[in-house]
Amino acid sequence: MQKKTKKFFKDNLDLAGALDGSRAYKGPNIVQIDLTDKCNLNCVGCWCHSDFLGESKLIECKELPYKLVKKLIEDLHKIGVKEIMLSGSGEPFMYPKIMEVITSIKQKGIKLNIVTNFTLVNKKIIEKLVELKVDNITASIWAGDAKTYVKTHPNQNEKTFERIRENLKFLHSLKKEKNLPHVKIYNVISKFNYGKIENMINFALDTLVDYIEFQVIDAVQGKTEFLMLSESKKLNLFKQFRLLLKRDNCYAYDVDSFLINKKFLDGKLNKEIKEFPGRFIKIPLKFILKVSEGDKDGKKCIMRVLTCPLNKTTWPPKEDNPKIREDKNLYIFRFNPPHCKLCESFDTCPVNDKGEIGIKYLSILGFGSFYRRISNESLREAYDSNIIDSIPCYVGWIYARILTNGDVIPCCKAHLFPLGNLYKNSFKSIWFSEKYNEFR
Repeated sequence: MQKKTKKFFKDNLDLAGALDGSRAYKGPNIVQIDLTDKCNLNCVGCWCHSDFLGESKLIECKELPYKLVKKLIEDLHKIGVKEIMLSGSGEPFMYPKIMEVITSIKQKGIKLNIVTNFTLVNKKIIEKLVELKVDNITASIWAGDAKTYVKTHPNQNEKTFERIRENLKFLHSLKKEKNLPHVKIYNVISKFNYGKIENMINFALDTLVDYIEFQVIDAVQGKTEFLMLSESKKLNLFKQFRLLLKRDNCYAYDVDSFLINKKFLDGKLNKEIKEFPGRFIKIPLKFILKVSEGDKDGKKCIMRVLTCPLNKTTWPPKEDNPKIREDKNLYIFRFNPPHCKLCESFDTCPVNDKGEIGIKYLSILGFGSFYRRISNESLREAYDSNIIDSIPCYVGWIYARILTNGDVIPCCKAHLFPLGNLYKNSFKSIWFSEKYNEFR
């Protein structure tokens, strides 16, 4: 038992540090690096570049020197950082040596998430991102149609949106066996786009991304508060999401989601959920998918039966048909191979020689926090204060953010409370410093 305990703590040094309560035993799991403050867009709700900020708009844009960034990546690798996020107040692809930074991170075997507006990537860059096996791309778009895109990005035109669409499709076409990078569309919801949720879902399905996430706008006091959602607009959002659950291509993904689905439709959902209780599936033309609650070996399960245009069904209809590839957001249905090969339509059918057909699904992630933020608390503009005030915070052991001026801060909005600066000390010495321990 003692050996198992020692091994557990050795494998979970971040948890060991949190339990200690006063110091860290290893580097953070995730480090966010703000490479540059420069951005080519003026998203209406941006805290730095929105035109609605007036004199508060960020004018003096800084960026981290490449030499410093390269050394930082080396240091992060040595102290066991698992993931780097390239994000911040600027657009990562405006950084002059962005591809060198990405290459350096992936050569160290560190997981990489790039948060981008996806307007500056081209086919050559996309090919390199796939080649380097970038893990995750979060595309911040805020729209599902060209007109709404222009409304939320005033310095762009409809052609920009269509270029994003084509580049997302191109990215999907290049994905190999590892299915990297995983792509998520991120939509910040304000009074400019709140009525277009279904368009956003359709755009995500059309571009074959893996996930979509929604979050309400975090307004700047005295500047962008007019973009916040009124009570009637939030009620309209509830209505839109309930209608999504009734779509022909939206299906419950497990037994629990069946129950949550019903509670959500009845307006009685009172538990935090990670994922929206329905996944959206792009069914091939003339195929029909039926999903129901079933029973296997005395246990409740989800039964999924796919029927082809010639009325043949997946075989055998049991719980593990389809096979679910969570790593690829894919349902793999199996028909009876001998029957398929004898079919007159086999040569033009999307079913392969093994009788298999893969159908991609789209998940809405982070739905619990979004749902909470458009509920009663957020109507009073309290947002997540009840949650924040009721649970302990372990960010001091798992995360750090580095700003363009070299400041190291302990959480995403702690820019007024830096715990060190990379121009004066290494990240390692800052992370394990007494000042950081005092914060913890």
